[in-house]
Parts: sequence; structure tokens; C-alpha cells
Amino acid sequence: MEHKIKKSMSREELGQYLHTLADAVQNAAEMDDQRLALLQTAFEKLELKCKRETNGFGLTLKLKVELGGTPVKGKTRVASVGPSGSYKALKKEMQTTFKQIGAKITTNQIPNAPLIHTFQKEIRAMVRYPDRGEPHYEAFEAACRRLVRACQGNQMDEMRQAFEALKRMKKDCHARYK
Repeated sequence: MEHKIKKSMSREELGQYLHTLADAVQNAAEMDDQRLALLQTAFEKLELKCKRETNGFGLTLKLKVELGGTPVKGKTRVASVGPSGSYKALKKEMQTTFKQIGAKITTNQIPNAPLIHTFQKEIRAMVRYPDRGEPHYEAFEAACRRLVRACQGNQMDEMRQAFEALKRMKKDCHARYK
């Protein structure tokens, strides 16, 4: 079975991610990312590609695994590539990004451009999933745009208000669709 992971990240995030991968391979270390649990077992092939992007680097990781001694063909795309990926994985990534934005705002800091870019990318991926709150997607996207504009305009009060509105919206939506 082949698993494919795509991410966009800053230079620092890329370095940290590569260290985590190396530790998982060398020491069979436990991974926070469930998709990388395969590194703790024998894998047949590992491909890693890094390309420079406008706001950092794009990373593509492919893992090929033999199950029961027989190679299994097929690909599993993960959250960052859209509706064909795991919705659960995307939600987990979004939760992390949202918490990072909230932590910045709480400490009166403007979230940096790569973090906002990641947030926008995750939002675009999430609203492509059918039957996951579609009636609310338009309002949700508008609330996200409000937060992004406030961050890009360095408007701290507007950022706080937009973040709190998104938090309430997220809570309401998750209560309905979980």
C-alpha cells in the first residue's frame, strides 16, 4: 500500500519535520501523526521530495508498505490534498492551526503569513467535503475571510472578534455534525 502525504511549511517547520522523521526511522519513535506510524514498522520504500514554494517549502512524502509479505497497490491521499483525503486528518490539522492562531492572538501577536496561508489552504480543502455542514460553508468562509483580513491588516481588536466568532461557529457546527 502506498501512502502519500503533502504539506507546505516554513524552513524551520521543514527542519523539525525531517528530524521527527529521522527519529521515527532510527528509533521506531512514536509519532504524533497517525499516518507516519508506518515508519515504526518495516516499510519497503520511502520517497521524500522538497520543493521551494512562494512561502516556504512543499514536502511530498511517499511510503510504500508490504502487508503480509504481498505488496498492495493503491494510494491513500491525506487531508491536505482535498476531498479524496481523510476528513478526520484534515480536521486534526485544522485544529492545530486554529489553536496556533488563537495562541498568537491571546499573546497580542499577529499570526505570521505562513500560518495564515496554511489556515486558508485548510479551509479551502474542508469546504469541498459534502455532507459535513454544507449549508454553513458560505458563512464559515466569510468568517474565515474576516479573520484573515484582520490578520493581514494588523487589526488586533478585529482579529480577536473574528477569532471568537469563528470559535462559536465551530462549536455550533461540531455539535450538529459530529
